[in-house]
Amino acid sequence: MDYLFGYGYVALKLFIGLAVFLLVLRTSGRGSLSQMTPTDLISNFVMGGIIGGVIYNPKITVIQLLIVLIIWQLLVIGLNYLRRHSVFFHNLVAGGDVALVLDGKFQMDEIKRLNIDVNDFATMLRIKGCALHEVAFARLESNGSLSVIRKEEGKNATLVVKNGSIVDGSLDEIGKDEAWLEEQLKKKKVSIDDIYAAEWYEEKSRNGRTRTGLFIVKGTTS
Repeated sequence: MDYLFGYGYVALKLFIGLAVFLLVLRTSGRGSLSQMTPTDLISNFVMGGIIGGVIYNPKITVIQLLIVLIIWQLLVIGLNYLRRHSVFFHNLVAGGDVALVLDGKFQMDEIKRLNIDVNDFATMLRIKGCALHEVAFARLESNGSLSVIRKEEGKNATLVVKNGSIVDGSLDEIGKDEAWLEEQLKKKKVSIDDIYAAEWYEEKSRNGRTRTGLFIVKGTTS
């Protein structure tokens, strides 16, 4: 009976750990690996380690297991909150977006800094249906994916403001400065603190005309 009780208690701990793990995934809004930040991945690894280390230790009760998981998840929630509301913490945790190709010019300083191999870069471009000579703009996103715009598409979009803060380096990429941004926001009668996201876009129509503008989404996350 003790033998069966021991394994039954292990099964109970495993079930609770699995239930908490699934609850975290469901409530965090992370449906796939591509949506996860480094914090999310580390959180999952640590939670797996906690559950694995506890289920076979009879000295640790179910209540203690729940308390440890709750404490860890509160730490992760706090860090994710700081990441969403602070540019510094976002860059520290998730890293910023990096422009690898601008207007057909490869940003070799960034490519070398990130130690991106040419074969890997070419493979990522081919996955997007684009060759090296066809890429007009390429950006490495904070989740590790690559955004690509082909030359013939005639489109470009750069996020310049997010959560009420100017994105580092974004204005330099589009050849603008903070004075220009302030003037644009003044025309639209909106404060930068009230902006959830602002994106500068350039589009070419079939007749060759270029259309540019600043697209703004109001309402910062609070």
